[in-house]
Amino acid sequence: MPLNALLRDEQSGHSLTAVPALISLRHMMNDMQALMEQPQAFENRVLERLNAGRSVRSFLIAAVELLAEAINMLVIQVFRKDDYAVKYAVEPLLHGDGPLGELSVRLKLIYGLGMINRSEYEDCELLMALREELNHDGHEYRFTDDEILGPFGELHCVTPLPPRPDFAVEDAELRNMQQLRYQQVVRSTMVLSLTSLISLISQKQAFKK
Repeated sequence: MPLNALLRDEQSGHSLTAVPALISLRHMMNDMQALMEQPQAFENRVLERLNAGRSVRSFLIAAVELLAEAINMLVIQVFRKDDYAVKYAVEPLLHGDGPLGELSVRLKLIYGLGMINRSEYEDCELLMALREELNHDGHEYRFTDDEILGPFGELHCVTPLPPRPDFAVEDAELRNMQQLRYQQVVRSTMVLSLTSLISLISQKQAFKK
């Protein structure tokens, strides 16, 4: 079971007995270890998931979920893997109400340990904040809306976005084609930039900058 699923079970009040929790956490750590050993496969899955997000909302949801996986890959590197340590030390730390139960706290941990740099940390925080903001905003934004382009333009990982074309043309069909093309280019830039960020974080090693 993925770490996020385990944490959601705990946070929702569904108590887990010690043995199933230990087994679930052990499986999660094994799954994360397998992903770490296949970086190209993980990067391909990130690209596929992000590319499937047709709306801004679904795109950000997928981005933060994948970012959480990458962060979890780093977090588990610092822990002992034997059953005793997992049961009595690791599991209580990652428990829903434990000190590392929140993604934002795990992000601070890997940054404080020097596992990611400041730019990567700030990008992760901004993406998480943007997703949280959209959770409370029912408006469906386009990738080219200022409310989206503004925050994305602040991300260190994003390559320079293409300049906005002049849409003040009289031909409505041509204008619609330009707008559609611009949206596709912006979306592709975001997908590739975040794929690079998430994959890079997932491939880092503990205590190596």
